[in-house]
Amino acid sequence: MPTALYEPGSWFDRAMTFVLSNLVWFVLSVIILPMPAATAGLFAVLAPWVRGRDVEFFSTFFGTMRRKWLKSTVIVLVDVVIVVLLVVNFRILNFMGLPDPLLWLFRGVFLAMTVVALLTNLYLWPLLVLFDLGFRRLLNVSVRLAFAFPLWSALTLFLAALPLSLLLFAPLWLGVMGLVSLGVLIINWGTWRVIQRVATPEELAELDHP
Repeated sequence: MPTALYEPGSWFDRAMTFVLSNLVWFVLSVIILPMPAATAGLFAVLAPWVRGRDVEFFSTFFGTMRRKWLKSTVIVLVDVVIVVLLVVNFRILNFMGLPDPLLWLFRGVFLAMTVVALLTNLYLWPLLVLFDLGFRRLLNVSVRLAFAFPLWSALTLFLAALPLSLLLFAPLWLGVMGLVSLGVLIINWGTWRVIQRVATPEELAELDHP
């Protein structure tokens, strides 16, 4: 096989990185505890692709896991709390005996909260691996971007959800080989279109010269 196939940035190198990232994420997610940090590592490996850059897989993936494990774990824990609260409140509504108009009003509020949480997460993970932000600042910027670009954010979320939803129906080997990586790549692609519009030139320059 020609040596050029193994060079960084070649189609073969990217294909192997794509599959390996997905495979390592699946293995670590089975253990559950490293899953948040592994998710950050997956985003860190694929984020440079949308800027026309390549990274070394092992140092980027596991280095990001080591640096971002706390923030990524907090993000996942907060998400779990939000999901539990929303599910509990939806169930409570069914036993409150409220009039239909009021019942649908509350359901609409909870649905809107769910959408806001999803769109906020859309930016949390790319921003987490791109910039060194405190958690409060990270959350604040993510929420502002979600509200500032709702249609584009919703489209990105929809496109990313397509391969991720296939995990429920596709053969296991297909999920292990690349569906999660594909969803993450779409998220990185969509959010980068927004981030590069609002980031300062200095912040963008730091991405290429960390």
